[in-house]
Amino acid sequence: MGEKPLAKAAQSHKDAERSVPTDEELDATPPLPAVVWAARFSAYFLALGGIMLITYLFYGFDTDPRSFPPGFRLNPLQAGVNFIWGLVGTAVGFFRPRFATAFVLAFAAFYTLVAGLGTFAGSALGMELGAPAKVYYWIVVALAWAAGLSGLLRKRRA
Repeated sequence: MGEKPLAKAAQSHKDAERSVPTDEELDATPPLPAVVWAARFSAYFLALGGIMLITYLFYGFDTDPRSFPPGFRLNPLQAGVNFIWGLVGTAVGFFRPRFATAFVLAFAAFYTLVAGLGTFAGSALGMELGAPAKVYYWIVVALAWAAGLSGLLRKRRA
């Protein structure tokens, strides 16, 4: 009589184990929406902000951003903002993709403000964006709006 509970436990353990999906099952898996990939792309901002914050810790926060190579000319405030947005976006993109649309739309709105201030207000908030940085921010903003709005429209259709 003592064997039946053991047999049931062994069977339920086998049922609980997940088998490896077949190639056909993997091929049938729908691709991730663009909005999730856009949220995952924010890992770039995490890396860039983190690298620059560590650099400022090493050289001092009064270091002139123009002394860094192109692509790394962020002041400490911009580096911190990029790091925080990158941290949140990476967490959303990889661990909570259901929030990707909301994150990407918020990201797009915020960086539209950053790009607008950097382009039209000159050195607002300590930002001195050169021509390549302005173009970069506007491209990021356009792609973020496209991914966010496509994710929003996709949710409404579903």
